[in-house]
Amino acid sequence: MAPTHWLGEPPVERDPLTGWALSRLASAVAEDVRLNAVVDVTSTARAVETDLGGPFGARAVGSPATGRPGESQTFRLTGISTRGLREEDAGEPWAVLFDPARLIRGIGTVTGARRDGDAVELALTPHPLFADPADDWLPPDARKLVVRLDPGTGLLRTAVLHDDEGPLVTARVREVHIDEVRSEERAGQVLARMARTLVEPTRLTAEIAVEADPHEDLSFTPQPSARSWTVTVGRETVRVTGDYAPDRTGPLAARLAELLAPARIVSHLTHVTPGPGNSVRSGVRPLRAFPFSAWAPNDSLTCTFAVDPDTGVLLRAEATASGQPVIRHTVTGVRAGAGL
Repeated sequence: MAPTHWLGEPPVERDPLTGWALSRLASAVAEDVRLNAVVDVTSTARAVETDLGGPFGARAVGSPATGRPGESQTFRLTGISTRGLREEDAGEPWAVLFDPARLIRGIGTVTGARRDGDAVELALTPHPLFADPADDWLPPDARKLVVRLDPGTGLLRTAVLHDDEGPLVTARVREVHIDEVRSEERAGQVLARMARTLVEPTRLTAEIAVEADPHEDLSFTPQPSARSWTVTVGRETVRVTGDYAPDRTGPLAARLAELLAPARIVSHLTHVTPGPGNSVRSGVRPLRAFPFSAWAPNDSLTCTFAVDPDTGVLLRAEATASGQPVIRHTVTGVRAGAGL
């Protein structure tokens, strides 16, 4: 069994365990694990091709053609670096096991969380708008994804994608040998706090100074959410929720929503280092165009985020290109209050 992580032992109760598990997934972005492994990936045959792509495109997952048998593949991996997987945004079917933070962006709900021996089992359902239609493991129309998380390493031992008929694709780590673990605990703490906003029901009112932003569009189409805010920007007020509609929301309003519910930003980050206080500095994964992130849209940017440890709100967020600020927002006040 791996040594206890700095987050401590996973709680037993479901709600605290859910927050703990999301924290553990996110904190792995501040770690680099070098390993060798053997992974089995098996798909189940279906009578017809399974389309789980959702509203933004069709994506066939599992059996590639009508009537063909399921397929099994074994991958023997040598010298894998989890940081390297993030820097390339690797698309191999086994990559999710060693880079599970990529899942956070597409999670709609965590429908189950429990201790399973020395692992943590999570049942995840995809968000219909934020889940990537090209994702092999959490596409928008999947029934659920069940994963078993190793608390010590932050890696997944298994991942099972379900469609309406049952298990469709299974990935399992048969063998793993860890050579080295490098960790930035202070950066991991910030990422962990950001990730928990995905499941925290709260209502806040915030005042935000937009110091630099190439957009002025505050238009917003709200989606009902337990986590919602009324945000004042100068003399303008916009109501936003944690689950904004990415295809119907102006970039500035989307940035406000991600500023106040920053969990999904974590999936876009790589090479994270600690900054002063409760802040991190990070690069952006390449090819992470969908699901869109208003704060980390492309890998030409370097992002800096300072988090409020009590609420998870980003008190300051900045994206720079070639050392020059492109976007900079500062939260000047947060208070509890009714949102929508």
